[in-house]
Amino acid sequence: MIPYMVTEGNRIYGHGMVESGMSLSLEQYVIDDEISKAVIASERGVPVTDELIDLETILKVGPARNYLSEKTTLKNLDRFWLPEMLDRDWRTEWERKGWKNIYKIACEKVDDILANYEPEPLDRDINKELEKIVKENEKKALRTGHA
Repeated sequence: MIPYMVTEGNRIYGHGMVESGMSLSLEQYVIDDEISKAVIASERGVPVTDELIDLETILKVGPARNYLSEKTTLKNLDRFWLPEMLDRDWRTEWERKGWKNIYKIACEKVDDILANYEPEPLDRDINKELEKIVKENEKKALRTGHA
C-alpha cells in the first residue's frame, strides 16, 4: 500500500486519516486502500471488445448456465477489480461466516501485515544517497543546536 495513488492526473490521498487528519489509523488505511482500488477500477471503465464479449462462449454455454469453468472466463478474470475486503455474499451466508464487518477484516489484515511484511531492500545507490543526506542533516542539527 502507498499513501496516495495517482489516477489519471487525479490524486486520491488521505489514506488512514481520522479526526479530520489529526490521527491516523492503520485499519482505516487498509479500508481506504480498498476504496481507492475500486475508484481506480471504475475510472478505467469496462472495456468492450469482441474478445471480452466472447460471443462464441455465450452461444456454446447458453443462458442461465455456469461460465466460471470456461477458459475464456478464467483468462479474462484479472481484467476486472475484485474486492479483497468487501463481502459480496448473501446476508445469510455472511451471518453464517461470523458477521465479520469491514473493520474486523481490516484489523485482521493490519495484524497480518505487521506480522509478515518484509520490505524489499532499497537499491544500494539509493541507500547510500539516503545515508549521505541523513549524515549531512545530523551535522547541520548539531551545528544549529537542534539535535
